[in-house]
Amino acid sequence: MSEFRSGFVALVGKPNVGKSTLVNALVGKSISIISSKPETTRRRILGVMHGENYQVVLVDTPGLGSSHTLLGRKLRDMATNEGMEADMVAFVVDTTHYPTKEDREAAEIFAKATCPKVLIANKVDVHDTAEKVLPYLQAYSELGDFGDILPVSAQKGVNLDKFKARMLEVLPEGVPFFPPESVHDLDKRTRVEELIREQVLLSTRQELPHAVAVQVEDMKPGDNPEVTLIRAILYVERDSQRRILIGKKGDMLKKLGSQVRPLLEKELGGRVFLELWVKVKEGWRDRPDWLRALGYE
Repeated sequence: MSEFRSGFVALVGKPNVGKSTLVNALVGKSISIISSKPETTRRRILGVMHGENYQVVLVDTPGLGSSHTLLGRKLRDMATNEGMEADMVAFVVDTTHYPTKEDREAAEIFAKATCPKVLIANKVDVHDTAEKVLPYLQAYSELGDFGDILPVSAQKGVNLDKFKARMLEVLPEGVPFFPPESVHDLDKRTRVEELIREQVLLSTRQELPHAVAVQVEDMKPGDNPEVTLIRAILYVERDSQRRILIGKKGDMLKKLGSQVRPLLEKELGGRVFLELWVKVKEGWRDRPDWLRALGYE
């Protein structure tokens, strides 16, 4: 391949099929937060793969699921738009089960996409033989017109080289979109917000994770320039959620701080002094003004 190839590959599909894990595995660095909860990905995140003759921009999109909030509908629209504008659509599915209603609805949306489409059948490592994967591949292949069907495991790295090769076959000749040192498009403040929210997702359960938004109010060097001072607010929708997130005598909030601080120090390359506060903003997921303020528009 002598010519330089570049372009955008949108990873789309219902929630929790492994889109973010795939992006992280392909880029070789954790850039998208991961949890088992729907609506983990709330932003369009770009992961950049570099090579001597290529630059592939992977678009990690929110899961295409049903939602009863304005935020959920905006995330669905975002994922749809990113897929329609990409140079290639990677439709990601989960081979631990057969197609669901959400899979079929997502496939119908991208049936209209005119760019090349490939079916990425993820989580094949749960099956102990290739033969056991075949019925799932057959069922998912019937959801649309795919140029290729690739069984992969983002967790184990199975067939990711074939996925990469397929992307390079499809992407057009072009120029790099990002400098060679870039692996994602997030600014430091947004990256800090995402890392804090990831720990909330991993540490809480039921409906609370969906109701939490994180906003960094201040991030600056302290009196000791080697220490970054970060003040972040965790917004919830009800006072009962606030009490859960703070915990008895502040135990939950202290736990979150101790979990996320080493991650922030690794990300920022230095010591961090972190302050976390919890505030109630009723119905923020259905308020356009707060969605804008929190960066979801």
